[in-house]
Amino acid sequence: MYEVTNLDLSSYTFDEFVKFCFDRKVVTDKELFDYFYTDSAGQRFEEAIPASPEVLITHMTKLFSEFGEIVPKYSLTQIDQGIWAIIGPCFHLAGLLFDSSIRLPTRLECIRSMFCLYSGFIAKSEADLNLTGLFMWWDLVLDDFWTPPRPFVAGTYKGDASKLDAESRVLLDALFETLNRILDLPDTETQRCALHGLGHLHHPDVRHTVQHYIDDNKSELPLEWLEKCRDGTVM
Repeated sequence: MYEVTNLDLSSYTFDEFVKFCFDRKVVTDKELFDYFYTDSAGQRFEEAIPASPEVLITHMTKLFSEFGEIVPKYSLTQIDQGIWAIIGPCFHLAGLLFDSSIRLPTRLECIRSMFCLYSGFIAKSEADLNLTGLFMWWDLVLDDFWTPPRPFVAGTYKGDASKLDAESRVLLDALFETLNRILDLPDTETQRCALHGLGHLHHPDVRHTVQHYIDDNKSELPLEWLEKCRDGTVM
């Protein structure tokens, strides 16, 4: 039996962090959690707890900013698996964006760097990438933002921006601005991802933004789906 310890991703160098996330064989969704919590020697980790959350946020910002230069050496399935590990149920690293122990400017920089995932990678690819992780990215990030027991939303109604504290509203505005920038990219797939994110954002300006998109674009996307993004009812 192996000793149970915690996984500290902040102890990795940036290159080690990238390799940990993407340089792996592809496994089934059912295997994903155990796979990322077991190292090459068979050591099983109990939890992922960063000793320095700010270092890990910095790694994420660099990864997102340089995503288009870093990930093409990996297969699309490796990329998608790594995305799900970072943002999904394995590590929920998006939760660090809303950790008030980390300096707010550092977290805002990380949010804004997410634009490059789409501008520097998806928008520049001529292939049908079909990366489910990048489509669901904002759904997962925003679930971490709005779901208790995050201290800054405790006691507030999910989706009611008027009840957020000042710092949380700054974060929500940064998320909205980043999604708007992605929506402005001249690429249907990046627009689809941004619209899906806006549909989960619950920002007071979403309705006007998506309606403007509907009115001004001859979009290939179904009108019924676009209206759900506008109304915040999209799945």
